[in-house]
Amino acid sequence: MMGSGKTTLARILSSILKIPYIDTDQDLANILDLRIEDIVKSLSEKKFRTLESVYFIEHLKNIQHIYSTGGGIILNQNNRSAMKKYGKTILLQTSTKELFKRLINDTNNKRPYFEESKNKKNLKNLWDKREKYYIKCADYIIKTDTKNPFEIANEIIENLK
Repeated sequence: MMGSGKTTLARILSSILKIPYIDTDQDLANILDLRIEDIVKSLSEKKFRTLESVYFIEHLKNIQHIYSTGGGIILNQNNRSAMKKYGKTILLQTSTKELFKRLINDTNNKRPYFEESKNKKNLKNLWDKREKYYIKCADYIIKTDTKNPFEIANEIIENLK
């Protein structure tokens, strides 16, 4: 889910484990030379999700990486199957209250599915639509509300041993 700390943790884990990381949203933005919110606006959400999925699944076939994916990648059954087949998936479970706090205070990143409303109810609705997929796909679930990124990274490493 956006704001859960996926990119921050991918960077930390990459540094500790010496495994490269891929941020699918950032990579797509770099390839297309557009900000992620502009990609979503210029394509339909459906086209963006198709592009995201093709990029993700093609990269999974390569050497081992740590992936930070867009929160909506879980909506595609092919992506969920690939996650289960090719690696370990970790759900960074963050309350919508905490997500809202993080997102409202994050002035560096525009989140297309949050920027439209900046509304707790819409964030909760987004979580409710995705929760079953996140939980079903997760090999490990880590509650993040009261932990800093290094505590979460250590917990992930412990779970993967």
